[in-house]
Amino acid sequence: MNNKLDRFVKAILDFCFCVGIIIEIAVPFGLKKAVELMTRLWRDSSAYSAIPDNYPVSVCSIMIVGAFCILIMYELRRMMQTVIDDDAFVQQNVISLKRMGTYAFCLSIVKLLRCFVYFTPAAIIIAAAFFFAGLFSKVLSRVFDKAVRYKEENDLTI
Repeated sequence: MNNKLDRFVKAILDFCFCVGIIIEIAVPFGLKKAVELMTRLWRDSSAYSAIPDNYPVSVCSIMIVGAFCILIMYELRRMMQTVIDDDAFVQQNVISLKRMGTYAFCLSIVKLLRCFVYFTPAAIIIAAAFFFAGLFSKVLSRVFDKAVRYKEENDLTI
């Protein structure tokens, strides 16, 4: 049963990774249409009204943030594969967690810098969420590192 859940989560990550790449490629071509659609769907579209006025910054910041999200998903997919292979406590997962923390911090910085061009409360919330995710990832990498060292010592003892 557990392996089915692991494979299901991996499949979701694979799907999101592929969709994320497609969306990343589509941003420069479809952002204006997406903003038009959002302003029609929501009455309070103040968050979206600044995008056309700051279109180059919007495209760049969305694409940079998207790239970091794709990189995080890539590392999550790699880690999930080690779980499926029943070998999660490996040095590669420590490296992946460290990278994900760095990517999350970078994403936070991009969101905060974008606020100097045009401010949205959502950008602050996203920046804070990814900042804490980055901290969590860095701490978890240290936990995994200790677990890997204990496992390697145990393997040598046997």
